[in-house]
Amino acid sequence: MRFSGRDWWFIFLLGTIYAFNFIDRMIIAVVGEPIRQEFGLSDFQLGIMGGAAFALFYGGIGIPIARLAERVSRVGLIATATAVWSAMTMLSGAAMGYGQLLLARMGVGIGEAAFTPSVVSMIADRFEPRKRATVFSMIAVGVSAGGAIGALGGGWIAQQHGWRMAFLIMGAPGLLLALLLWLTIAEPKRRNAGAVAPPFGKVLSRVGRSSAFVSFTIGSGMVALVGFGLNIFLIPLLIRRFGFDVGQAALTFALAFSLATASGGVIGGLLADRFASNHPQRYGYLPAFSTSLALPLFIAAIYQDDWRVLAVLIFAATFCLYAFLPTIMTVTQRLVEPRMRATAAAIHAFGQTVFGLGLGSAFLGLMSDWLARRAYGAEYVADCFAAKDGIPDALCSAASGTGLQQALMLLGLFLLLAIASYWVAARSIAVEIAAVEGKEV
Repeated sequence: MRFSGRDWWFIFLLGTIYAFNFIDRMIIAVVGEPIRQEFGLSDFQLGIMGGAAFALFYGGIGIPIARLAERVSRVGLIATATAVWSAMTMLSGAAMGYGQLLLARMGVGIGEAAFTPSVVSMIADRFEPRKRATVFSMIAVGVSAGGAIGALGGGWIAQQHGWRMAFLIMGAPGLLLALLLWLTIAEPKRRNAGAVAPPFGKVLSRVGRSSAFVSFTIGSGMVALVGFGLNIFLIPLLIRRFGFDVGQAALTFALAFSLATASGGVIGGLLADRFASNHPQRYGYLPAFSTSLALPLFIAAIYQDDWRVLAVLIFAATFCLYAFLPTIMTVTQRLVEPRMRATAAAIHAFGQTVFGLGLGSAFLGLMSDWLARRAYGAEYVADCFAAKDGIPDALCSAASGTGLQQALMLLGLFLLLAIASYWVAARSIAVEIAAVEGKEV
């Protein structure tokens, strides 16, 4: 599979922007525990700040921005969005309270909403179908690289200079990347360029009638629910249950989670292009199989009392969990006509992000608080979020760690729905792709 020099620059630059997209998105997970302690927050409030506040605006504004991407320069949209989310990340470091930080995280969500729909639309126009999963998988390595950089760099900065400086330093490079994108990447020529972008209602009706699209979106939403929950709360879990400091927890996160998402996504994309391009039903069977492997590994990992065993099992579970998420994003593009692709990608991202990151993080935080109260007793809130009245911090940490551990184990059960959804998608995808691509000019 060969690519030109310009193609490699496209992949590299968009992958780098995706990395900082994810750094700015997940830095809250790295510094969440220090913020929680400084502002006296519950896990539910942490879940709202780290997930729901971002996801609701990310998903909600993503659809109208995707509609815009059907008509205007997608390069310009991504460049503008990159500058916006970078600036909002820097402003997060200046927040003086929970409310201000919540508003800044909403701003990050608004900025990042333009990225994925515009990128997958450009990939569909620039590359032939047999290369698309591989291309997006390589760009999506930026997610894992961003997770690792955000964890290691953000953790070190937070440990040495405080969580506010982590936001400021990690947000700044995006401003330069936005300018570089604008100057060096040309807008791809649209396939069926003479066609008019259909109304949103027509696109929504079109994807709503697609059993494969709906099933893939539900499946990816459930995987995102577990994956984003782990992304937000793994570092707090390591700090509470194993006594790690922020730097140690961030290093473990980078090795156990970020490295796994990178390797899983790339290998999954290569496997999909190798084994599924001529057998579309395998686009459903492959993620169903990998998610079936991820479920017992995830449950076993969260159950562990030895952090080293936990890290190894988290790596294996995350590898399986994220192996085919980039592939699914590109495959959904084959289920709609060319001028519907950016909007379809935004609808898929809406389901994946809002139900996965938004509702999932809030649900996980709420369950964690409830289970921590059960582990500690009726005075958990008064003792652990107020003056503590002489109660040792260790008791509060133990209860919050136990509550979070149990909540994560319950969260893993949502993967059963993901497995079933991918299986359903596999049953209809071949017929649906043939129907759409038979109409393309």
